[in-house]
Amino acid sequence: MTEVLKILEDGKWVERIFFNLKIHFKHYSGSISQYDYLFFDCMAELKLQEENEALEEGWLPDDYLIIKNKNGETKRSRWYQARQTRIALKNYKDTKSAKKTRKKCSNINVKSIKADEANMSELELIFSKYTQYKNFKQWELKPLISSEVERKYFLIYYLNNKAIAFTFMRDVGSNSVFSTQFAWDYQNPKLYLGKYATLAEIDHSINSGRDYMYLGLGYEKCCIYKSDYNGFEFWTGEEWSNDVEHYKFLCERDSKIIKTSDLDKVKRHDDKYFYNK
Repeated sequence: MTEVLKILEDGKWVERIFFNLKIHFKHYSGSISQYDYLFFDCMAELKLQEENEALEEGWLPDDYLIIKNKNGETKRSRWYQARQTRIALKNYKDTKSAKKTRKKCSNINVKSIKADEANMSELELIFSKYTQYKNFKQWELKPLISSEVERKYFLIYYLNNKAIAFTFMRDVGSNSVFSTQFAWDYQNPKLYLGKYATLAEIDHSINSGRDYMYLGLGYEKCCIYKSDYNGFEFWTGEEWSNDVEHYKFLCERDSKIIKTSDLDKVKRHDDKYFYNK
């Protein structure tokens, strides 16, 4: 449940909304001698009525960390805090590049199918081809839909009546959707289907009356593409920002971090120039 409290801020009493999350920390490692950094996961348990507030504070659900009751039934999932990304759909409009992508993929048909009605064998095959092509670690798709099935679905992309790709999506809060996982078989890499899939996800979200579409984490150069869309925002840890250039800077810098000393330099730089304004 949320609480409205008055606090003293810059010499003035202001109202601030606080919601009571059950927070869990996993303290993995850190350094306090030669360097100054902490490495940990921060997770929260949420009630349904708290989701909107959590989304506005940079939290998203992790469907692999499922909390079950003593009978083995799904109780709730945990949410995680990170540099999240989203699109404010009221600010979205096609760019010239988006229009070209739509034209290039005009023969792709997209269908929305509920998670518990999807042909998982078909999707697992696509997912396997995707992870092999990308040289990603193999992992199972099915655990994604093990909790809150009624809020989850797939957008499946068909070419000549054959499923060639999918996006796994889930409802979050009362007015948002989370685009969780995209995959395709790469039988025809020249389609650039990943770019079209994001457009299809945006279309579906707008047509469903959503306010925001969440795109997940925004780290390293591989995530720069998420800022290509009008309405893009990212969570700084303090606020949602639409500063695309700063987001790109952060992603570029992520990919250059190799040593522990690099992490220390990043922390010192951001604490001085970014967080302590």
